[in-house]
Amino acid sequence: MLRRLFFAALPLLAACQPGPYTLPAGLVTNQRFAYSDGLHNENTDLLALDGRILLIFRGGETGQIGSDAAHINVFASDDEGQSWQPQAEISAATLGGDRDIRDPKLVVFDDRLFLYATSRLPGGHYRDLLGQAWFLRSESDDGGRTWSDPVKTFADVDDQGQETFWDMWRFTERTPTHTLYALGYDDGDDQVAMFASTDGVDWQKVSVVIDSYDDVPSEAELHFFGDDQQTAVALVRLDNQGILQDGQTAICTSQAPFASWECGRRIEQRLDGPSWLSGDVAGTHREFVVARKHLPCTFKRTALYELRGDLADPSSPIEVCEDAVLNSAGDTAYTGLALLGGDRYLVSWYSSTIPATGDVPWLEGTFTPADIWVADLDLSKAPTRRCDPPPVEEACPAAELPAGTGAAPGAGAYRFTLAPVIYPSQTIAFEATVIADGDTPGLALQPLDGETGEPTGSPWTATNVSVDGSGVLTARFDIVSLPVSAFPLLSDPLLTLHDLVLSGVATSTGFCGGFAGYAQVYGDARADRIDLQGSTFGAVPDAGDPTPVAACGG
Repeated sequence: MLRRLFFAALPLLAACQPGPYTLPAGLVTNQRFAYSDGLHNENTDLLALDGRILLIFRGGETGQIGSDAAHINVFASDDEGQSWQPQAEISAATLGGDRDIRDPKLVVFDDRLFLYATSRLPGGHYRDLLGQAWFLRSESDDGGRTWSDPVKTFADVDDQGQETFWDMWRFTERTPTHTLYALGYDDGDDQVAMFASTDGVDWQKVSVVIDSYDDVPSEAELHFFGDDQQTAVALVRLDNQGILQDGQTAICTSQAPFASWECGRRIEQRLDGPSWLSGDVAGTHREFVVARKHLPCTFKRTALYELRGDLADPSSPIEVCEDAVLNSAGDTAYTGLALLGGDRYLVSWYSSTIPATGDVPWLEGTFTPADIWVADLDLSKAPTRRCDPPPVEEACPAAELPAGTGAAPGAGAYRFTLAPVIYPSQTIAFEATVIADGDTPGLALQPLDGETGEPTGSPWTATNVSVDGSGVLTARFDIVSLPVSAFPLLSDPLLTLHDLVLSGVATSTGFCGGFAGYAQVYGDARADRIDLQGSTFGAVPDAGDPTPVAACGG
């Protein structure tokens, strides 16, 4: 699912290097590529079927933004995922409108093999707005070797007669009633709802699980508990702490017939693209989730978590244990699980190509190649007594400043280059003017067109500039706007930047340092903000044709 497409990221932190990680002995073994072709492959799922394992994932694209080039790849393995043979490709070509296809899921229900997926209109869609998500169904009658053309299998109409659009995430059978349930989220990412079908073809909306613009609910896992599976539990992703930051996961419960939900419990890990395994492991009932892990400065991983506590009891506290971090970086997760036997599973995920050194910020990963990974997972080796909680959330550290000259930057014109913290190579250019005013300089930044280099939009004028005794320059700005032409990748005419603080020092070649504050993409909700802490800048005299510098020492 395309969640956000914005800005840029920092020089990479040693603390965020992508592995290798120390894993509990025997828990995760034989991490390996299942597929790599130089394109952006993502959104995996697995299914054990008739002695084989089916692997599906979205391919055909150079990045996460959708187009009619997207298709679902279907592979099969008869040796527990050691090797894979291509079976089929499924696209949205027959649907018209240049639609893409994504988020595939494999389901066996009533002795029929279904592949469910989502199709959206081409392009990027903030909070999935205007994507017009269609819930698709394809079927195979030969074990996944061939598939029918996908068709739209559900349409929801509101009280005003307008169609609303839903991306279905997870499908779970409630065995006593022979009913297949699904949880889905709407275009706009402000509702998660439950849907039901008795044949896998015709679907009805049952209830709204959570409705909250500020929480940004989306991907949701579903399991049933109790002797008659009368209690439904949903784990709902919440992007409620800012764009590209960590967030929370809501634990929601409902009793049959699932007309209303209680969502009071939250855990402080945002479980993106999850697969939830609920069942007995070595004779004890346990709850495991494989999902995306969030690090400072928008770096990501795929990780295995255990949730301890009674998920079906709304009053029970839940403890989160982080059991393993898998080989991954950048844009990653959207996992699948298939039973191999006993407590052994095959797990799948996708990851941006892992660099030999450094790391990949999430946004960069959405525009660059990504590979499909699998590994063997033996849950009997997971810790039983010890619980290692996820690390405490930390902010992206500010840029370190060199010693500098000890004086304020000299008056004059500079070529100023900003590397926003979520994609450092996608820099933003300004013409900076330093004005001498006694011991305290003035500072103005004029955005430049990203293609022509000409001034665009209004200048940013610092309202409070100071230089301390060691020569550290601090400049604060009121609310400013960033023209679309200054950062075409973002392409957001409503973008405003708030609480901007520039901290830097003069050097022998100009001045440099760090930038903090936040970008407000829309409205005023925290969920619609991009934290800019950790951004860097460099400025060199604007004489001749200077080489841009985006950081101290850059």
